[in-house]
Amino acid sequence: MREDTEQHSVVTQCIPLQEQQRSKSGWMRYFITDDISPDNSAIIDLQRRACWIGMAMILQAINEIPSYVYTAAMPFLIPWANLISFSLITTSFVALWMALRPATLKQRLEKSIAAQKRPRRWQRVIVVLLLITSLVGGVQLVRSVAMGFFMTPSYRNDGTSLDTNAAALLSQGLNPYVDSSILNVVRRFPIQPDWTTPLRQGQLANSITYPTVWELRSILDTDLKSGSAPEFESKVSYPALSFLSLLPFTWLNNNNTLPFYLLCYLLIMFIGWKKVRPELRPWLLLASMADVSMWTAVIGGSLDLFYILLVLLSWLLLDSRWWSAIFLGLAFATKQLAWFYVPFYAILVWRRYSLREASWRISAAGLIALAINLPFILWNPQAWLAGVLAPVADPMFAMGAGIVALSSIPIFPTFIYTTLEALAMLCCVAWFWRICKSRPEAAMILAVLPLFFAWRSLPSYFTCAALPIFILQSVRPPRRRESRSQRAALPLWNIEEMRTEANSLANRIGTRAAFQSLRLF
Repeated sequence: MREDTEQHSVVTQCIPLQEQQRSKSGWMRYFITDDISPDNSAIIDLQRRACWIGMAMILQAINEIPSYVYTAAMPFLIPWANLISFSLITTSFVALWMALRPATLKQRLEKSIAAQKRPRRWQRVIVVLLLITSLVGGVQLVRSVAMGFFMTPSYRNDGTSLDTNAAALLSQGLNPYVDSSILNVVRRFPIQPDWTTPLRQGQLANSITYPTVWELRSILDTDLKSGSAPEFESKVSYPALSFLSLLPFTWLNNNNTLPFYLLCYLLIMFIGWKKVRPELRPWLLLASMADVSMWTAVIGGSLDLFYILLVLLSWLLLDSRWWSAIFLGLAFATKQLAWFYVPFYAILVWRRYSLREASWRISAAGLIALAINLPFILWNPQAWLAGVLAPVADPMFAMGAGIVALSSIPIFPTFIYTTLEALAMLCCVAWFWRICKSRPEAAMILAVLPLFFAWRSLPSYFTCAALPIFILQSVRPPRRRESRSQRAALPLWNIEEMRTEANSLANRIGTRAAFQSLRLF
């Protein structure tokens, strides 16, 4: 009996530590690996970054809760409703920054040793919260399928309704940029007054604060009787591909275009599944289901899903000269937000290839966008220009989760917000110039981050960045080992600094553990 016990003890000691940890972790090992060997350092780091991206998704999902839900239960939060949205979006930016932030040598060593001594509890908490959030995403998926195939469409933004109506006008031989009318859209679709875009003209000419739902309802009823609605945006405010992509639905006499936006998101998920490393595919499924903001965009028929799909493809196919430029040009022809990616794409191609290559690709993308919009430009150049410039030229009310949300009344004149936006863009471009080779996915958030300082900074501008960042990070090839000549070319002070940090850390945690951790690099 004693011999059997000793043999069992020996066998137990021979079981690798990783296998013992795996038996304890269960399903969690699909998201947080038990293999903490130096050879698996890339996966460990990507899973850490995925946790930060997941935190950003959770914060953005909380922001999707309508303010009246918690203000009805806690009326004292009514004056702070905008600040809550501001805080959630700002904190999500911090989480995304942590996902993009490169770790120093000292931090990598300390994290590696800590990973061997204790479980990463904060990561496990994030995974559990993402699983809970994914249940909401599952409900949104069911709703999007039901609304897309079995119910009457209900677009919660007038942009989708105007685009659908524009496709119908074009099929009738009319110019969408000339004959578009919000009154016809209201009669055609079940649109609520607060789903429109009010303008500071007509009955709202002297208003500063955003009108209430009751004010919009009263004005809209009056406009329906008079046949004129100067207080509401009626123009098709996007480039031509925004409604050209919806023509197949019009030809089928189907006004429900939600399946198109659902397809866009499913394509993002499918492309991610094909491109990410196999070890991170469970993360992809979890993040895709937990990204409630994207599912909300699907239900609302948001054009952001289409343009971000095209931008993502242009980044993934960066090594394919033609395909990358084609998808970027299609994005330019879809929505103006894609134009913000121009300097970042140009910098990335310039730093990776050459300035000549960057100029060629941007020119090719611009020509593709121009070719798609050229028939409408020739048809009526003034109407096309007025429609495309409407988001910045028309007198819209201040609105959003950016700095404009700090007060119920805009603190600064419009040009101050525009100046801050321009300065923020310069800072983002300068930062991307430094990190584009190691973090090309940073452009997904840096391109739209300046809009946080704009007169209108809708949360939808920023919520499409998290999942593309995760996909681009996960498909990034591992860094190749440097040759001896390249290592010798390192500045002497960098080498000495690394040695000093390693020696000081070795004195604290043990020489053997420290230099085993150095194998990570």
